[in-house]
Amino acid sequence: MAGDPLHTPLCDLLGIRLAIFLAPMANGPSTPALAACVSHSGGLGCLGISGLTAEEAGRQVREARELARGAPIAVNVQIGPTRGAHVDREELDQHFRSLRDELGVDPDAARPASDPPRALLEAALAAGAAAVSVALGDPAEVVDLARAAGVPLIASASSVAEALQAVESGADMIVAQGAEGGGHRTTFDVDAGPLPLVGTMVLVPRVADAVDVPVAAAGGIMDGRGVAAALALGAQGAWIGTRFMQAAEAGTAPVHQQALARLADTDTLVTDSVTGRPARWIRNRAVETFETAPGHLGWPGQGAVAGPIRAAATKAGDPDLLPMLAGQGGGMVSEVKPAAAIVEELADDARRILARLS
Repeated sequence: MAGDPLHTPLCDLLGIRLAIFLAPMANGPSTPALAACVSHSGGLGCLGISGLTAEEAGRQVREARELARGAPIAVNVQIGPTRGAHVDREELDQHFRSLRDELGVDPDAARPASDPPRALLEAALAAGAAAVSVALGDPAEVVDLARAAGVPLIASASSVAEALQAVESGADMIVAQGAEGGGHRTTFDVDAGPLPLVGTMVLVPRVADAVDVPVAAAGGIMDGRGVAAALALGAQGAWIGTRFMQAAEAGTAPVHQQALARLADTDTLVTDSVTGRPARWIRNRAVETFETAPGHLGWPGQGAVAGPIRAAATKAGDPDLLPMLAGQGGGMVSEVKPAAAIVEELADDARRILARLS
């Protein structure tokens, strides 16, 4: 791969050809087929396994590895500390009654079974996961698992201070998550002060200058221009989520893909009201209902409210009643296509741009 700008030293660490990484997108878009296609195409596919049982996590890793035909598969878990409830449950139930009634949601419906992060990682590593990625917190609590398995530990950070802390805890690679990114903010402690919302253009070079491990850029990367920019900023790869939500192999609900295709640059907001942790969501009636609630049940307790609503709205195919995660780059690409074609397009366009600028 000599001479290919898309093959960086980080690729050698992870055993891949191209510095293109699939961001983990648990509870929907993440599927074994999607992770496998990205890895088989030369990048690194990452499975989001939070919310699964250990048995399901192991099964998904085995399936992805088989489909990837020998290419490495990474896994991600959310290890953010719990947050207490900010509201009385009865008062919250009253606020959501009309939305639940409209969707036919049973407020007492049991949540799907899931296992703690360590149990999920143990099962995934036993099934052959080639790298461990963590989000929402300090990776210190799982570094022993990665070391015992002999695989790289990837940590996400939304500020230079978090990146430095993650490296001190044993991270072998940092994903610098700019404020433009979709999904949950990677901030370690959301109650410690103002939420870091540093843009990708500023965060990536500052993190790359501050740490002595490879850095991947995340947040707003939707095409070859974004990949080229990430490398120019000092990153050794691009960590991409929203673009791959439009992959044919993704588990993204069709109504969600349609909403992404028409998303304007101002159509998202960051709020902790939906899940109890700050995340970037598409503005719609559902998210406005969460935003105007008298509080939330913390993390992960708020999932008992959000989960059934999301499941019912997905089944109904209603874009106004479905809480949908999305980065600010949504709307830059409208076409749904195979993940392999997305990887090829990202890499080829980035190479052409970098060659033109060299």
